[in-house]
Amino acid sequence: MKKLWAIGLTATFLLTACAEEESTEPKETTSTEKSDDTSEVKKEMMKFYMSIPNTINAVDADLNTFEINQAEESLPEGEELQAMKDAAIASSNEAVKAVDSLEIPETLKDQEEKISSAFTAMRESYDLKAEELTKETPSFEAANEKFNEADTQLNELLEEQGLAASSIYNEVSQ
Repeated sequence: MKKLWAIGLTATFLLTACAEEESTEPKETTSTEKSDDTSEVKKEMMKFYMSIPNTINAVDADLNTFEINQAEESLPEGEELQAMKDAAIASSNEAVKAVDSLEIPETLKDQEEKISSAFTAMRESYDLKAEELTKETPSFEAANEKFNEADTQLNELLEEQGLAASSIYNEVSQ
């Protein structure tokens, strides 16, 4: 009888231990899945963030050339200046199209509202630059402030993911 009692007690102990082991596994899996999701969002955010200046830089060279020459006070005169302005306007319009062409990845749908708002500010910035280029002496202060709004919004998203803030404006102004 003592042997049966000892076997029964051992069996109960083993079954209890196994039951506890099984109940902790789903918690670990959930934690791992959440960690994987966060990691995936970070990875996708960084990849997407880097694609923004790459996409814009593909089309804004003439605008950058004008801005650099204006800052260095080395703009040409007459027809050459007008040709440079026209090229910068076309470049600015292409930059708007480039921003419009950017697609927000499915992984970043929770951040879509802020990203869309930042894209709106970028488009407005390039529209302001195109408008300024029709004037005799263009000033890009308002346009640059608008672009800085976009930078601020995107930096908030980066920081929410534990990533370092950056500046797309600096990337696209080269």
